[in-house]
Amino acid sequence: MALQPALRASAAGCSACRTSLLRLFTLPHGPAIRRASQLSPPSRLSSLLLPRAVSTGHSRLYSTEQPSRTDSTETGASQEPTGSGEEEEPWYLQEEPPRHPTLVPQTQPLPKIPEGTPAILGDLVKCVAEDMGLDDLNLMDLRTLDPPAALGPSLIMLFGTARSERHLHFSAGRLKSWLWDRGIQAHADGLLGRREFKVKMRRRQRKAKLLGTSETALSPDDGVTTRWVCMNLGTIGATPMDETAFQTADGKLTGFGVRQTGTTIVVQMLTESKRRELDLETLWSRILARRGVTTMVEDDLEYIDSETHPNETSMFSEGSSPKTMATPGQRRFFSTTSCRRLSPPTHSPDQVTHPPHLRPAANDVDTLLDPLKFLSAKTAELEQLQAELSSLPHAEAIEALGLRGTAQPLLALRRWNNALRYLPAEQSWQFRLWMTVARRRLGVEEGDTLDSLRALVQELELLGIICQRDHYLELLQAVYLEPNNSKVPLSEQSELALTILNVMFARGQPVLTTDVVTTLIEALARAPSSQDHQQQRELQSVLEKFMLQADLPYMGEAAVVRLLDAYAAQDNWDRWWEVWRMPPKHLMPRSEALYIHLWKTMATGNHQRRCREAIRSCFFEMLNEKPPVQPTGAVKEALEACIRVADPTAEEIARNLVVSDARTGDIAQHEFVHMLRVLNPQWASGSSRAPSLD
Repeated sequence: MALQPALRASAAGCSACRTSLLRLFTLPHGPAIRRASQLSPPSRLSSLLLPRAVSTGHSRLYSTEQPSRTDSTETGASQEPTGSGEEEEPWYLQEEPPRHPTLVPQTQPLPKIPEGTPAILGDLVKCVAEDMGLDDLNLMDLRTLDPPAALGPSLIMLFGTARSERHLHFSAGRLKSWLWDRGIQAHADGLLGRREFKVKMRRRQRKAKLLGTSETALSPDDGVTTRWVCMNLGTIGATPMDETAFQTADGKLTGFGVRQTGTTIVVQMLTESKRRELDLETLWSRILARRGVTTMVEDDLEYIDSETHPNETSMFSEGSSPKTMATPGQRRFFSTTSCRRLSPPTHSPDQVTHPPHLRPAANDVDTLLDPLKFLSAKTAELEQLQAELSSLPHAEAIEALGLRGTAQPLLALRRWNNALRYLPAEQSWQFRLWMTVARRRLGVEEGDTLDSLRALVQELELLGIICQRDHYLELLQAVYLEPNNSKVPLSEQSELALTILNVMFARGQPVLTTDVVTTLIEALARAPSSQDHQQQRELQSVLEKFMLQADLPYMGEAAVVRLLDAYAAQDNWDRWWEVWRMPPKHLMPRSEALYIHLWKTMATGNHQRRCREAIRSCFFEMLNEKPPVQPTGAVKEALEACIRVADPTAEEIARNLVVSDARTGDIAQHEFVHMLRVLNPQWASGSSRAPSLD
């Protein structure tokens, strides 16, 4: 029934259209449709519906001429035997394979198995590739290492990339079970069990909830995100052997030991980012190249020039004795000539030129025969210059550190650069850090940028420089020190701060401590307002909440003073008073120096209402401290300065008032007048009764 409208529509068209339509519903190799001339005389409609034999030629397809009877007979005879056979599947039921590149399955090539390896290695590679689904497999044959690697003798290492952290742990767990079924007890470093993973994820969510942040804001190095599982199958095929003596080729005895046999197989499973970060294949390839007999010398000479950081090169060349200092541009090479002595540097306009009274004598320091004495002298000179520059006022410090855009650096800065260039990187790093932090603290545009601070952190990581905890705190504090019109986003500063915290954690330094949190809060409070002002305040608020909720120990009076100054500079007096109340919360007394700082801060602010509130709330607290802080000496001077701001007329009244009647007695009992007369009893000598605090 559904075919009739289509047939009616095609009846009015050409014969080619009718033929094409009918061929859609006939078998491709079925019996040919007979012509109307071979059948009984049909009706006119049936003659229109029946197709004519169409030739394969293009010209006959669109021809209106009637084919000959013999042609149609031969065509029908040739197609009749085919129809008697098995019918084929119609075109609309045939399934074709996918043609899109993303749908075509692609099998990754498996690495070639080296000869002489355990039989399980081939099955292991197939299991890792097919069952576990690890990508980019790479098999490294490290059996030629002599001495062998610490992982075991005759080492073979298989590398694979996991698609995610979950895929990494799932694949590692299945591989460990697969090896256990074959009698191999593998040791997996970095693998978290299912229960352990759930417990750590629950703790991480609870910690993020307490901090009021999302889980992504936490440090990635939290024990959950490993991104690397190293599975050691152990030494396979090892046979116990007796202790033997080792000898060289010429028969000399070198020692005793047990010869190690068997093959050690290690599977390194990493995520894509971790594998790119560590680049273990390149590391082991370099080790193989450097331990080779033919490429050892050539590789060792080119390795320092091409890939080593400039600060990793030693200050002294490792040539023949006596040792000489490495000059700039000097390349390592083998030579039979005598050792070249260090030529005196030529003075350029931007280099230091010592005046006669500061020029060192020729025999004071011998840089060739006593390098330790030379380094000590340069270090002492840098420490002296550091003390001189630290004592300069703000305006003079800007000029002395070369931040005025002058063409010629000043004498102190030239002496600094001249002494600094002779020191190796690990000894000059702390001085370069001090100079970078000092320039950033001045808050001018010509100061060191965040890139210079990032370079110091990278140098700290690459060279493994040993620094004190105070240096880490200086780095954290200098991260957020930017000039007022700086366009550095807060995200870059926070990223560098997290990098510094990661370095501290990796080196065993405690991170969740009072000094670290206090330093970060102080740096954010002192940082000038930027385009990310709202995000900066939110980050500061998160750190303040963490300090309260983490139940950290008392920070100490020095940290309290630093926070008080930072909040005063930020004009955040609510937080200022919260920090002021921290010592009593930890059952710690406030010292005399802390009260002096209080009165001076209030007097410097020149705010009458704040001074009055501070005097009314803190004066009697000062007297009730254990031990009590008496208003004498420097405390009295700072308190009187604060009273002058709270009531400018109180001092004149208290000094000249003579209590003789009820009216003058009432005036003497005014709040700040009475306090000044108590602090200065000689002012009330002419009165009928001495004032008291009762």
